[in-house]
Amino acid sequence: MRIDLFLKVSGLLKTRTIAGKAISAGAVHMDGGAVKASTPVSEGSVITLVQPHGATVKIRVISVPETKSVSRKERTSLYEVIERSEPPCF
Repeated sequence: MRIDLFLKVSGLLKTRTIAGKAISAGAVHMDGGAVKASTPVSEGSVITLVQPHGATVKIRVISVPETKSVSRKERTSLYEVIERSEPPCF
């Protein structure tokens, strides 16, 4: 499954379009490197999301769904949060 679709299906980002824009802006990294929207995701991959206000979320992919839709209840079983960091306050 493509990373842009995974971000949408898992509920980490609201739409595939938003995921594509975040990837293009360099706000999404996988396994320590930059990605394209078409980069495939596999189990065990570590994805880092940088949010607009500067906070970061690092997740590990637990499972990749076979379909393009997953129930809200199942979304959180697709990944685990490894680390969250807040932006510095000035």
